[in-house]
Amino acid sequence: MGLATIAVAAVCLSFAITAWTLNTAEANGASTIIMDRTQGPYRMVVGIIPARPVIPQTHLAIQIFDVADPRPLRDTEVRMTVVTSGPPGSTGFGPHQVLNEQTLRYFEVDVPFATTGPWDVSVTVASERGEETFVLPLDVGEPGASIQWIWITAVLVVIVAVGAWTWLTLRRRASAA
Repeated sequence: MGLATIAVAAVCLSFAITAWTLNTAEANGASTIIMDRTQGPYRMVVGIIPARPVIPQTHLAIQIFDVADPRPLRDTEVRMTVVTSGPPGSTGFGPHQVLNEQTLRYFEVDVPFATTGPWDVSVTVASERGEETFVLPLDVGEPGASIQWIWITAVLVVIVAVGAWTWLTLRRRASAA
């Protein structure tokens, strides 16, 4: 087995590890559902990215349904606003109109959080069906350390390649002597 074969195998292994460890980016498919509640004429499902609310901001993906229909509301104009209030001394956010520009299924907004602690996010939905305000209590924390899998994989590939090269070089020298 030559050095080129080992190098190709190491590169293939690094691609396989990278593909296995990285999440597929999907439009809100990777959000974590934190609320699924019915109130008045609406059912609201809220997902967040990252999986828990963190400073400096958290992305909300909101779906609105008519209670009687399992499909997202599309046949009417929906106006939605978001207002936040946090721990004493924190600066709130809003009212901010939430839009569904990218897809008709989701209303999306990035909500900034200045401090950690308990926050209330109020989402008001208004349409011809009526107006309702949903309150999401969130415990906002510090962002976790993200593991850089690509760099870890690259370092491992280099270690394996250098080890293989060293082993083959020593083996050739030993057989030549």
